[in-house]
Formats: sequence, structure tokens, C-alpha cells
Amino acid sequence: MDPRAIGEQIDRILHSRSFANKSQLKKLLDVLFQHFDSQAMLKPDRVIKELWPDEIKTKRSADVATEINRLRHALESYYDGEGKADPIVISLPNRAAPAPDGLQETRWIAANTREARPHPPVALPSANLRRALLVVGVAAVVGLLAYFSITMLARDRRPQSARLDGTVLRIMDANGKELWSKSFADGFSSDWYKIVGSYIWFGDLEGKGHTSVLFSYFPAQMTHSATLICYSDRGEEKWRWTPGRELPELAGSPATYVIWAIRVLKATETKPRRIVVASQHQPWWPSQIALLDTNGKTISEYWHSGGLGSMILGDLDGNDKEEIIAAGVSEYDHQATLVVLDPDHVSGASIEVRPEFQIHGMGVAHERMRLLFQRSDLNRALYQFNIAWNPTVEHGVLQLTVGECITPAAGCNIFYEFDKGFHLIAAYAGGDEFRSAHERFYQSGKNAHALSAEEQAAFQKVRCLVGCQSEFVPVGKLVP
Repeated sequence: MDPRAIGEQIDRILHSRSFANKSQLKKLLDVLFQHFDSQAMLKPDRVIKELWPDEIKTKRSADVATEINRLRHALESYYDGEGKADPIVISLPNRAAPAPDGLQETRWIAANTREARPHPPVALPSANLRRALLVVGVAAVVGLLAYFSITMLARDRRPQSARLDGTVLRIMDANGKELWSKSFADGFSSDWYKIVGSYIWFGDLEGKGHTSVLFSYFPAQMTHSATLICYSDRGEEKWRWTPGRELPELAGSPATYVIWAIRVLKATETKPRRIVVASQHQPWWPSQIALLDTNGKTISEYWHSGGLGSMILGDLDGNDKEEIIAAGVSEYDHQATLVVLDPDHVSGASIEVRPEFQIHGMGVAHERMRLLFQRSDLNRALYQFNIAWNPTVEHGVLQLTVGECITPAAGCNIFYEFDKGFHLIAAYAGGDEFRSAHERFYQSGKNAHALSAEEQAAFQKVRCLVGCQSEFVPVGKLVP
């Protein structure tokens, strides 16, 4: 099969709605594709190094197998939905089972064309007509081959992936061939790039058939704000944009902002593509969500008293209109928060009950929804706040994780799910981490107690500051 066609199919999957919020699975799929022609040489250790460069000593083959299984299910869901008409099917063979030839399966990834449907028999034309059709057909085929050859060659030059190499940003095509590079004398903040999930974006920003590259630059020493840089497909710098601004509420602290996420709204009948950038003042608050045009000019901005470290775009209502969904921490009682914005009404500043955290001069915010999540007794005893992260929207369900134990970041999570009407349909502790942490902390002393049903039920009380007709989010049919 033509590797170019396979590369295009992989690219179609990576940029699909189904994989929009699956950064780890996108990375895994890209790794497998890069080793498509050398699969026998690909070992789990190599996959671990690519997926978890900072956890090489703790990750095992079983972790790779788990991610492979997740990716397999994600691909199946993709082909059951938006990819059901794609000409090429990407799959992950079961390496524990024999291959089709009876030998041990060695492939990590496979590509197959969809089976063509049989056509009913037709009457054959006359000999003269067949000869005429043959001449026309040959000419058409030659023309099509020339057209597709030129098109494919052009597509091969599209930027598809990136790598930070020392002080150099390298941009590659779908086959991993370097297209161009940029040097940054101040280097890269390696610690920051480890935690930022989306620092680069590829796509046709202007709708002219050319791929643009949006890159969030974090210098090694954060002496100034991060910078959003837009490059053309040939590596020409088109513009730069700096997040944040000086505010009286910063009390003289330098206006140093970091960029947490870049997203691009799809074009509509009345609106061109718009860039959404989530940034946050360091070391703590406030946060800015800015809307930019494709020339890097600020259209509007929303300010939040707290840290919004996660942001996605999602269609919550099933009306084919994207909303801006951001999660993090609010200074309102130091609680985990979720903010939903209509892209056509991004403005103002969040209303705070504590005057010292109110941002002035921005006007009243136009949030569609603003929620606060209960802090557990464990969180209040050990930490200053809980924090929301990793929002996802899939099949009309909004999912969210709230971390009750801030250090380490993993574990002690409460998971929430909302339906498209923003009714709470699930609120539960994930695994045994939260229960175990709670048991260890409260196993002795005057406050010793087990995690009660009342404490668990309290997680269902999600406070609604904006967007509800009651103080708390209405509870729908809870998922057991």
C-alpha cells in the first residue's frame, strides 16, 4: 500500500474530533506510524522512552500494553463514527495471537483498504466503443496520475510534527523528514514543556490550503512571558503574540504569563477560524482566555481570578457549535472550577466575593457556566486547594477530573460526568487511591474516621455560580 496514503490516513485520525482530547494516544499512534516500516525493531522500551521520557525507570511493558489497548478501542470508535467512510482502516493487531500466516504476530500497527462492494453485471459495449473508451480511459488515468502525483508531492511537504532538540525546534512532515528548523538562543524551559500538553498546533489557519504552525515558546529562564509564534508551512515567521497584560491587581509583580493551551475554532458560515489561547500569570493568578484572529490580533478576552490550566473546545449541545471549556482553580474559596464560555461572548472578568481577588476595569464576565467543586475533608486538612483538570467531551457527555491530593499529582482523584443539559450524572472516587489516602490520614487521632457515605454524597453538591437556576447543579440519573 502507498505509504503516502497511509500517512494521510494517520493525519486524518490525528486531527479528527475523536482524537482531539487524546494527546497521549495521538503520541502513541504517531510513534507506531514512524516505525511502520521497521516494526520488528520496535521494542516496548522504545515506546516507553517516547511516551514517558521522565518515567523510564517506573514504566513497564504492561503499561505499554494498556496504552495499546486504549488506542485500539479509540480507533474502533473512530471508524464506527466519523471515520466510517475512510478508504484506509488503521488497526492494531493482537501481538499475543498468531498472524494471518500462522506465525507469531510481530506487527504493532496495520493498514488495510476497505473491501470494495461487488457491482452488478453490465452489458459489454461494442468493440469500437470499447476501443474509444480505452483511449479516453488511458488519457483520463494519465491525467489523474499526474494530478495526484503533484497533489501528493505537495501534501508531503505539509508540517505534521515537531521535536525540541537542544535549542532548536524541528518541524517534520508525515514521514518524519525534517522540513525546516528554528533556533532559540534562550533555549527551552524543559520543565515547563514536560507538563504542558499542547504547545504546538498544525492546520490550515486561513482556509487557503496551506498549513500554518502555531508554537508556544517558553524560554529556559522565564524572565518574560511566553510567546505564541505563527509560522508558514515553509517556516517563515508570520506574527507573534504575547499573552496577559499589566494589571493593578498584580501589585507590582512582573507581568509574566505562561501559555497553557492553544485551540483553534472551526470556521462557521458567519465566522472565520479563531485562535483560543489560555494563559496564566506566574506564579499563581489571574488567568486569561484570549480570542485571536488569524493574523494574531486580539479580538476579545476573558479574565478569571484563579488558574485555568486545562482548556478544550467541545460541542456540548450537539448543535455543531463549539464552546470553550476551561478547568482549574478559582480563588473563590480555593476550589476546583469549571468555566464554559460561548466563543461569541468572550469578555469581562469573573465576579469574586472576596474584593482582594476581584479584577477591575474589565466589565462583567459573560460566562455560560461557572461551577465549583467541593473540597474533601482530606484536601482541606492537607492542601490549600483542590484542582480540576482534563475536561473531555465525548458522545454528549462532559467528563472532568478533580484532584484532591495535589502532591503527587497522580491519584486521589474524583471523577465527574455531566450530560448535555448539565445535569450531574456521575461523581465518584477513582480506584482506591482516594479511599486509601483518606484511611491513612484518618486512621488515628481525635478525627479518626472512615470515609462515610455522607462524605461521598457531598461530592454530588457541585455549586453553580453562573448558568443554573439553583445554587447547585441539578442531579440527573446517576451512573452507578
